[in-house]
Amino acid sequence: MKISSECYLCIFSQALKISKIMKLDEEKTSEILRGVGKILSKYNLNVTPPEIAKEVYEFISEVSKVKDPYLNEKKEAINEALKFKKILQKRIQKSKNPLFDACRVAISGNVIDLGVNQEYDLQKEIKNIFELNFKYNDFDKFQSELNNAKSIVYLADNAGENVFDEILIEVLKNYVDTIYYFVRGKPIINDVTKEDLAGLEIEKLAKIIDTGVSTPGFNLKFANKFSKNLFYEADMVISKGMGNFECLYNECKRSVFYLFKVKCEVVAREVKANIGEYVFLKGKKWDYI
Repeated sequence: MKISSECYLCIFSQALKISKIMKLDEEKTSEILRGVGKILSKYNLNVTPPEIAKEVYEFISEVSKVKDPYLNEKKEAINEALKFKKILQKRIQKSKNPLFDACRVAISGNVIDLGVNQEYDLQKEIKNIFELNFKYNDFDKFQSELNNAKSIVYLADNAGENVFDEILIEVLKNYVDTIYYFVRGKPIINDVTKEDLAGLEIEKLAKIIDTGVSTPGFNLKFANKFSKNLFYEADMVISKGMGNFECLYNECKRSVFYLFKVKCEVVAREVKANIGEYVFLKGKKWDYI
């Protein structure tokens, strides 16, 4: 998905937001905003938003001397999500359709996103998980393909969201032999990395793959050869979150199941949905649009 002019304002807002989180002084903040402006001026509208975000956040880290600006926020998000894990697991165990409800759980976790200009309420989101409806729902296609699959590539998104992914992966393990959980190669916004998952249950459930990608989304242009091969060889690909969607939609040559909450006007227009709605779609082509 290519960038829109509206994305520029969003990127500026993100730069200001992270400057405040790091408690930078006015001089450093101004330096960052001027630098972001120069970066944005280099690009046309033929790139994906995460490609620009990559360079912007690398510049912010260089100026601030902070490698992982959202480290504390990522830890807090994971710890908060873990509080709800056992309750949600019990609900799935009692569910009449555990696979569908586990997909609902996983997609609801996509509310955890510090890369958009919205606040989120995880507790409120969880309260409504099992009443969650999709704007577009390709679950039947998903289940049909799953019945014939042996391997899945699961593209992770944000820290904290991984706890909800674990719940879906636990159910998926009843269907497939191998699940590869793709994470970012280095810190970028609050996207999850291999280091963020150390000691968590997901290490036992899936093979954690460092993709080498430093964009806030799985961008094949920056992926290492190993993860790129796995991506195309796996029987199925599950893509969580808008960042992965922005990187892959119209950019990759295989089918992908996209699961995400619509959180910005640009993506909303792309999928003809409203902000706040959920999509579960088999892409590249959108059968409903």
